[in-house]
Amino acid sequence: MILYTMMPQELIYQTNESEFGKQKVVSYQGIPVLVNMDEGQTGTVIRIMSSDPAHFMDEACFPGAKITLTLQ
Repeated sequence: MILYTMMPQELIYQTNESEFGKQKVVSYQGIPVLVNMDEGQTGTVIRIMSSDPAHFMDEACFPGAKITLTLQ
């Protein structure tokens, strides 16, 4: 069977829920991003959740980047 889809493989073939427990959607400098939370207030950007093309050009926020979140 061939599955033609634009959905990420992780959404179709989900693994343990414990792996997704550390993921959060947060706003970083006005850009909505999906982050895998590390220790404290740091995290790794997994995906940019915006539809604004300018957000994808921001050099401070890209998939794989380590970011520090501040409480507002």
